[in-house]
Formats: sequence, C-alpha cells, structure tokens
Amino acid sequence: MSRSALILGNGEPPSQTLLEEFIRPDTLLLCADGGANTARLYGYQPDYIVGDLDSASAASKEGLPPDRLIQIDADNTGTDIEKVLRYAVELEVIKAVLLGFTGGRTDHLLWNLSALKTFSPQISMRLVDDHCDIRLIDRRIRFNAVIGQKISLCPLNGPVEGIATAGLKFPLHFESLIPGLRDGISNEVVANPVQIEVGQGDLLLCLQREKNYRAIQTFNI
Repeated sequence: MSRSALILGNGEPPSQTLLEEFIRPDTLLLCADGGANTARLYGYQPDYIVGDLDSASAASKEGLPPDRLIQIDADNTGTDIEKVLRYAVELEVIKAVLLGFTGGRTDHLLWNLSALKTFSPQISMRLVDDHCDIRLIDRRIRFNAVIGQKISLCPLNGPVEGIATAGLKFPLHFESLIPGLRDGISNEVVANPVQIEVGQGDLLLCLQREKNYRAIQTFNI
C-alpha cells in the first residue's frame, strides 16, 4: 500500500501552526531521532522513531512499542535524514513533507537538500520550514500561487539547461541557470497558472512563505 508521510527532523522546530498544516488523523508520522522531541512538544506521538536514538528523549519514546523504535547505529555513512528516508521507502512511502530539517547547521541543510535528489526515484518530497517551501522539479510543474509571491529557481548540483517558464516576472525561454554564473533568485508570480519546465539537470523550486502565502495547487501536465 502506497502512503504519504510527515517526517520530523532534529533541526529548528517548526511552529505548531506549520506542523498542523500538514498533519491529519491518517498521516504517517516518522521522526528522525530527536525529531520525536518536537512531536512530543506539540502533543503528537510518532508512528516510528528512526536513528541511533541518542537524541530522542526517554519521554518522547515512552509508550511507543519496541518494534516502532528503529535503532540504526551511528556511523559515518548515513545521516539522520538518510536513515529515516531509507525506512520510509521500506514502508512504501511515496510522498512526504519534511519539517525540522533546516536551522543553525548549514552543512546539514546542504546535505538535506541533496537528499531530495537522492531519494527522488522513490519519494516525492517537499522540505518546508516557516519561511520557505522547497521541492525538486521533476521535469515540469504547473501550479497556482499568490500574485506577487516570491519564487526562486536554484540549480542543485550543477548547470540546469532548457528551462522554460510562464507566469513569472522574469521568464526563461529554454535557457540555462548555472551556479555562480547565473541564478534564478527572487523571481515573482505575475499570472496563474505558473509553469516551469526543465530540459536537463536538477532544479529546486523555492517558494517563500510570506504573509499572503497559501499552499500552491499543483497540476499534472
């Protein structure tokens, strides 16, 4: 059975409002180790806690059956996000929102962004905090957003070619974005629907969660 999940990390905790935007009674709640402390803070019990379990407090683990505590020993070959995403794949998760994976550790954030690519064949993911909603564009995306909403297009790991957009203040016509040479920072929605197409490469879509922000409505094209 395919499933959707909310995955909590041990970075800067999301606001309760943000957490409750994505959690439903049937949401599978996975916590990457200390992410369980955030779940407990807001009164939620994880379905699974995954990691070496040294950051999750005893109170956060209390009441969870032993088979829901997935202990993976600490090593240098995998981070918390990798461990929890590997287990999510085992649980047949195909869609996930990741909260608590940003914050003070910029090195961790960079690695967490790369996980959007690493696990993209198995899981469609969004990495979200109270300021930004980030996803990897799978060749093309079409959606409605608030007029004036700030959007950035960021190459993940090298040049991205053949980018075509519609509905943005600064359109691209099958052009390239190259890290350090040409960026797609601080574009703006001027018309709906917004459409972005990628010819080759890995492009992150970053939507700023401003005061007038609402969750975008995506469409298949």
